[in-house]
Amino acid sequence: MGPRSDREQRYRDAERRWWAHVGVEPMERRVHLPALDVDVRVQEVGVGEPVLFVHGGPNSGSTWMELVSRLSGLRCLVVDRPGTGLSDPLRRPVDRQNLAEYGETLAVDVLDALDVDRAHLVVSSFGGYVGIRSAAAHPQRFDRMVQMACPAFTPEMRTPPFMRLIMTPGLGALINRLPPNTTAARQVLRQIGHGASLDAGRISPEFIDWYVALQRDTDTMAHEVRMISGLGGPLGFDRAITIPDSVLAAVQAPTRFLWGADDTFGAEATARRTVAAMPHAEVEMLPEAGHLPWIDDPERAAKVVLAHLVG
Repeated sequence: MGPRSDREQRYRDAERRWWAHVGVEPMERRVHLPALDVDVRVQEVGVGEPVLFVHGGPNSGSTWMELVSRLSGLRCLVVDRPGTGLSDPLRRPVDRQNLAEYGETLAVDVLDALDVDRAHLVVSSFGGYVGIRSAAAHPQRFDRMVQMACPAFTPEMRTPPFMRLIMTPGLGALINRLPPNTTAARQVLRQIGHGASLDAGRISPEFIDWYVALQRDTDTMAHEVRMISGLGGPLGFDRAITIPDSVLAAVQAPTRFLWGADDTFGAEATARRTVAAMPHAEVEMLPEAGHLPWIDDPERAAKVVLAHLVG
């Protein structure tokens, strides 16, 4: 696969093409997370009230950039979770035993490293789990939250086929050794509900190229496959890690969900059930959108974020 420096340069080149396409040039810094004891990359765009973006998996922070490019008046703090993008991996991988603790720790750890007392949250998928756990455990650190689609491990969440394959003993390592390519990337996006946008040409080649480079030229997939395979089996994620209703009820931050109608992790009934368990939450269903709804309709996603966080 080539020396790490060569791979990192290829990834950065693809990332810069993606940034140029959406018209952003983030300021990049590396920070040490004191509680998790790991160095991560944070990209910063804009000025204003701080907003922490936490992505899902397997993914990295630059997945947010088309949305971030539309959020004037906000200080967007975009983290590569440990082990993804250009961040270092955790010394102890996330597993069933430490998942809840990690969910409660990550976002606060990033704010501490950046010397930010309080922030809004924009989160997705596994990042959505982090957002719920963090807001419930540390209400004094978070103002408002936008959840993009189905958070990981909510009650009634479904597991798409490619993730069940990753969690099948032996197959996860095999999948990680397969050479990433555009066709495979598009297939994964279809599996999580983005078929309509792919067919309509709403997902740009620059995004696909960056997504392939993330898998090919960073260690993201190896670390994420290890985490995912440790949280379940061929039938899906372990039900023991489902977010309890008591945690959902403890989230005091006013929360707005933008939920793709084609999200294969959870249909509208799952969205309504999740929101009903939270005291200050509401949901908007977005037609022809999947698990990453801002890549289907970045304009609508930006309007939702700005209306909820700025007013």
